[in-house]
Amino acid sequence: MNRDVLNNQHFRDLLVSVIFGLLSTLMSLVKFNIPGFTAAISSLNEIPLLISVFYIVNPFYLIVTVVISALTTPEQGSIYSTILMHAGGLAFFGIYYHVILRKNSGQLIKSILLCALGITIYYALFLIPIFIVTNQLLGLNDTNFIPFYRELSQSLYFEFITSLLVVTLFLVQFNYSRKLSEYSTNLEEIVRERTSALSNAVEELNHANEELSSLNDGLDLMVKNRTEELEERNFQLTEYAFINSHLLRAPLARVLGLTDLIRMETTDPKTEELMDKLFNSCEELDEIIRLMSAQLSDGSILSPDQKEDLKNKINEIIAQRDNLNLQ
Repeated sequence: MNRDVLNNQHFRDLLVSVIFGLLSTLMSLVKFNIPGFTAAISSLNEIPLLISVFYIVNPFYLIVTVVISALTTPEQGSIYSTILMHAGGLAFFGIYYHVILRKNSGQLIKSILLCALGITIYYALFLIPIFIVTNQLLGLNDTNFIPFYRELSQSLYFEFITSLLVVTLFLVQFNYSRKLSEYSTNLEEIVRERTSALSNAVEELNHANEELSSLNDGLDLMVKNRTEELEERNFQLTEYAFINSHLLRAPLARVLGLTDLIRMETTDPKTEELMDKLFNSCEELDEIIRLMSAQLSDGSILSPDQKEDLKNKINEIIAQRDNLNLQ
């Protein structure tokens, strides 16, 4: 059968009403004749009628149950009387269930007592009085109301007790089944929410991993570019060290040689003094060039003492140059 049809509430109510109507018809085969009343027969057909209230959502479908149940009305009875008394009784019990019983379904003792009270009212104020009145109106019985009510109540005592016990116990079982179904639904909802939350967390982690992977790729590119820059600078420093050690020191060596030659050949004391100072300054400059070349060649870093010494030597050379200019 089509799933959409089964999920349709009207179809389900109609199907349930037919089933309970047929059950009531079958239960009516268990009959208890009431002495003195040929048209009044006690049976157990009230049990399916009362239980149908728990399942049928739309109360109008109870009419279908009532009509099907009334099909087994004996010939000496009236089908109209049967339909009216059951319709009135089930109308009350349906309202009673949805307004009172269902709201107290979580309290076991209270729900049992309220169910017993509702079934008592169903029989005492609806079923029996409507049966008596309709039979009197149809001329099926001319007995006074109160004596007829008393005798009919006594004859229906067994049916009343049986219906009371069976329907009450069924209500307890029905409430537990409904609660279990609600818990199962809530659990499924919780599982769906947790699953959705986990799925979102996994998506966030995947997104974070993608971002981290992208960041790592960017860092790798930055490291590669930085390495290339450092290699280029290192190459430049190596070239500068070569220039510094060869191209600069070669002219300086010639200056030292010429200065030393002039110093040995001159006889002028003043010129000899100036050549000595020039020779010493050239030697200091040569030492500075060699020190810088060594640092640039091996890539080491000058210590604080070496930096201070280099600074002092440069200052001495500058001072000697200034003295030469003054002279």
